[in-house]
Amino acid sequence: MTTLIQDAIKTMGAPETSPSQTGASGGTKAPTSIAISASIRDWWNSSTQLMSADSSAKQGAKYLEAKLRNRKIEYDLYRSILSEEVHIMEPEPNSTTVGDMSTFPLACQMIDVEIAPDLYIHEVYLENNVDPDAERSDVVIIHGYMAASGYFVKNVEDILKAQPGVRLHVIDLPGFGNSSRPAFPRELLASLPTLEEQISQILQVENWFIDKIEAWRIKRNISTFELIGHSMGAYLSSCYLMKYNDQEDGTKLVSKFIVASPMGTESSYVSLINDKKYQYNHHQKGGDPLKELITSQRDNSVEVQANEELEQLWEYLGRPRIPGSIVLRKLWEWNKSPFQLLQTFGPFYSKLLSFWSFQRFRNLKSNDSGEQGVNVDLILTLHRYSYSIFNQYQGSGELAITKLVNHEVLARLPLCDRGLVEHLVESKVKTLWLYGDKDWMNSKGGRYICEKFEKMDKGLASHHVVKDAGHHIYLDNPPEFNRTCINFFFNSTD
Repeated sequence: MTTLIQDAIKTMGAPETSPSQTGASGGTKAPTSIAISASIRDWWNSSTQLMSADSSAKQGAKYLEAKLRNRKIEYDLYRSILSEEVHIMEPEPNSTTVGDMSTFPLACQMIDVEIAPDLYIHEVYLENNVDPDAERSDVVIIHGYMAASGYFVKNVEDILKAQPGVRLHVIDLPGFGNSSRPAFPRELLASLPTLEEQISQILQVENWFIDKIEAWRIKRNISTFELIGHSMGAYLSSCYLMKYNDQEDGTKLVSKFIVASPMGTESSYVSLINDKKYQYNHHQKGGDPLKELITSQRDNSVEVQANEELEQLWEYLGRPRIPGSIVLRKLWEWNKSPFQLLQTFGPFYSKLLSFWSFQRFRNLKSNDSGEQGVNVDLILTLHRYSYSIFNQYQGSGELAITKLVNHEVLARLPLCDRGLVEHLVESKVKTLWLYGDKDWMNSKGGRYICEKFEKMDKGLASHHVVKDAGHHIYLDNPPEFNRTCINFFFNSTD
């Protein structure tokens, strides 16, 4: 049982742990988890109202109370990290619209943006109103798998202050964080026999996310924006751009895109589109009649016909260095989330999760630059937030990843082969492919895509490695991550 727990926590991307960690005084050993009594208390205080799929039947007082409790935990997280220069509006029940923030130079608010009945996208929204006449500049941040908007808490203030007029939108993906958690459609998890059906199913899985993101954008009346996507969020952001960046009126939504440690870049034996006749933008509106004719006549065998050229390419590209795990493989086969496994431990779940929390967040500091050692209070605040988002209904967006990639994080429709580069070149979207120097995600996949850009339009794509950072670049080295984003969005010359 211990091995199962360790494997499940390992898949969350916890960094390597040093043999000894000292507390703030430098002389005492810092704790590595919360106490059992605290874990039981967390479990006891958790609301069962958030443990089932969202629906109209869940709009009672207890459900709204549970939602508000989680929003207050999120508020406490941001208040503990952001400086007093940023005014943070306290959460209110059913906060679905942006309040008046114009009287504050820097302001922040948590809102639930309703995009359909009983369906909302949770957003942490920040405004820079230092100069009321400054041109508006919107930036959207989309998190990855096993994450949520709150993990960008060390990045938002620097980006917000980059220039007057910045409007920062950090959203929780559908089925993640504090966004709605509708039941994920069973038909999108079914095993299908033919290649055509499998490709179509994956596109529908992607649409389940990106159509909701587009509905959120429209509801928020954002006409243009710059985009940061991390991991699974970077993959879905790429799909979003392939489908929605070119608007019907001829405008482009996004001109600059930071692709941070993206999932699913490289071609491999897992890909369903290794045959070049399938390598085009399947999300393009209207499609391509010639390509549709070709693919309608294809062999629907799901067996990949490997050849020497493909095998050399796969060897050159490599693959993500994710730790091997029998548990992870089984969870993928069963279309389950690791958190569904951890939730079965009931009152001990928070304790188990806290081992990861103390590893993942041990290097984070508050805004006190003189702080030394491990900030236990800050870790506990982040842990409370993590437990609040991971101890909700897990039969929603979390399950989608088992269709997008296999347990080795190899994509079934890899970004390098599906018309992404061609689409972004045509749309003149500048991209920055960002990795950590200790990243387990495969940076060669990003380099390969940049090489494709170079052959078509030099200067549209660049590749950068952040030092002292793993997969969660923004958490591991916030100062360099923030500087890199600011320089790319606001200081680079077009």
